[in-house]
Amino acid sequence: MTASAPAPDSARSRPPAVEFRGVGAWFGTQHVLRDVDLTVAPGERIVICGPSGSGKSTLIRCINGLVPHQAGTIRVGGRAPGGEGARVGMVFQAFNLFPHLSVLENCTLAPIHAGRMERRAAEELARRHLDRVRILGEAAKYPAQLSGGQQQRVAIARALCMSPEVMLFDEPTSALDPEMVQEVLDTLVGLAEGGMTMLVVTHEMGFARQVADRVVFMDEGQILEDAPPRDFFAAPGHPRARSFLARVLG
Repeated sequence: MTASAPAPDSARSRPPAVEFRGVGAWFGTQHVLRDVDLTVAPGERIVICGPSGSGKSTLIRCINGLVPHQAGTIRVGGRAPGGEGARVGMVFQAFNLFPHLSVLENCTLAPIHAGRMERRAAEELARRHLDRVRILGEAAKYPAQLSGGQQQRVAIARALCMSPEVMLFDEPTSALDPEMVQEVLDTLVGLAEGGMTMLVVTHEMGFARQVADRVVFMDEGQILEDAPPRDFFAAPGHPRARSFLARVLG
């Protein structure tokens, strides 16, 4: 496995945003993560790619404790996944918005009930993040009144309302019609330019070229490549990575 790239100078004095050491995970008898080592510095943008069933989604779901790991250690800003102070936001393939709540109410629900924030402050926070993802004008609407791309941008704003230090994206464009993909990718580009630490599972290789600091390629629960986009796309070292790129790039 290729070694992780060194952290930027500005981040070296801080603990890694995410750190995997010898991580293994099983679903019953199925070995889904195999001895995974990965270090993500604060502010890094990591794109995770690979064939279906390679362990990509499992890897990022271990970061916020949605999936348990049975071997090795994971730290998020020096803390255990899901532990107090490990602030991680996640955006899924499906938008997972509450259909009976307005856009604004979807975004204020967690800050009010989990974050103990006063409603007025939560609404101000929600409007700020809805504006950040360019959908503030739809704040009074309900999810069914929005396009898929708009719903996904609301889901991103909702995650941002919990002030995460790390954002996880699990195939955020896979449920969208092709014409809606770019508006969500543009939103992710904006977050990246703002310095957000991001791990993005995606097959959008154009996004990886444009935004990623590193591309991580997984297959059969292992990280087989971990390299800057320039190196990954020009000369992937592992034959499985070369085969994958030949398929997705046509």
